[in-house]
Amino acid sequence: MRKSAAPAELQRWSEEVAHDPGAPSFVPLADAYRRQGNRDAAVRVCLRGLERNPGNVEAHLLLARLYLENGDRERAHDEWGFALRLDADNFEAHRGVGFVHLDRGDFGIARRHLDRAAAARPDDPAVQEALLVLTDRLRGATAQSQAPAEGNARGQGQGRLASTVAALDPVKLFDPLRRETPFLGAVILDAHGLVLAGALSRDATGTDAEALGAILSGAIEEAARTADLLDLGAWRGIMLETEHAQLHITVLPDQFMVLLAADPGAPAGWVVRAAQRATELSRSFLQGGA
Repeated sequence: MRKSAAPAELQRWSEEVAHDPGAPSFVPLADAYRRQGNRDAAVRVCLRGLERNPGNVEAHLLLARLYLENGDRERAHDEWGFALRLDADNFEAHRGVGFVHLDRGDFGIARRHLDRAAAARPDDPAVQEALLVLTDRLRGATAQSQAPAEGNARGQGQGRLASTVAALDPVKLFDPLRRETPFLGAVILDAHGLVLAGALSRDATGTDAEALGAILSGAIEEAARTADLLDLGAWRGIMLETEHAQLHITVLPDQFMVLLAADPGAPAGWVVRAAQRATELSRSFLQGGA
């Protein structure tokens, strides 16, 4: 997972890219803009850099991620395709193309790419889940007229498909938790309170997620200082109760944090378990964007 860029690094990269848009530093500069929430600037830097340096695989992967975060899955697919022409074994590109074709119903193409992704990283949970979904969908396609029990299996497969493909769309990152009644939403916030993934309605908290993140960042710093002064060891999270919701905050490396909201009456044990699941999804998302 790439760390947040220091101001001196941003300045250096900006100067290098101003002098030469195709300089290697255009990729970390674009990624820094993305992490700051300035996706338009990140896309412009990527496109200008690729005009000068079209063989940069990391730039194609980053541009695919930016298009995906902007909701343009087709352009993301094209960029993954460019990356595969340059690096035929690229895990991220095979995974992305496989997910898109699985969503489209192009099962043969999806199988080829997901198998290649699984060969590169056998333990990747999103790929393994996608392969399970693919198996269910293929079974359903050949048994549409059979017993209702198999129809239920197909429904489960479609549910897993929605969950798996949601991993491609940052806004839908936490959709697997929406089946749980107390769940009101979750987001990943950076050190500045900017939302990187997930969704949290204003009704759940009484304010928007980024404003809430900016407020909570100070409270989290105080909690960390208190734990250190009292020699309580590393702390794992904070739970808050408000009139709108129960909130759980977990801090991740590089000053990212996960904010989960649940119904005010949700059991504390459920909130903690849901926060753990949201943290796992967040770590996977952030590592995938490294």
